[in-house]
Amino acid sequence: MKNVALMLAVVAVLGLVVGTVMAQQRNAPGGVNQPTTLEGKVAKAVDDKGVLVVTPKQGREGETRKFVTNDKTAVTIDEKEAKVADLKEGMAVTVTYSVNQQTLVAAKIEAKKAEDKKVTDAPPK
Repeated sequence: MKNVALMLAVVAVLGLVVGTVMAQQRNAPGGVNQPTTLEGKVAKAVDDKGVLVVTPKQGREGETRKFVTNDKTAVTIDEKEAKVADLKEGMAVTVTYSVNQQTLVAAKIEAKKAEDKKVTDAPPK
């Protein structure tokens, strides 16, 4: 009888530990089903498989992230509705995504066209 009670206690504790770990993963930024955002620039325009490559604003030299897009991915460029195919290299982007089986799935992409460099001061004489 003592062995049965001990075994039930061990199973209950194990269940609590596993449940807690899974909840933390689900609720962590970028965790399963938990949207998070990344700011950066488009490193490679979307290919025929719907993959967008972004260089993170806060990251190591040469670091990129690949995001899968689909027909549910909402895209805006300069706050106007656009298509994934309209994204071009060099555009500043904020990608809202979730992780699905170790794949970064883009839910929303907010892009800005590269700003024109304007001369504000008169050239030296």
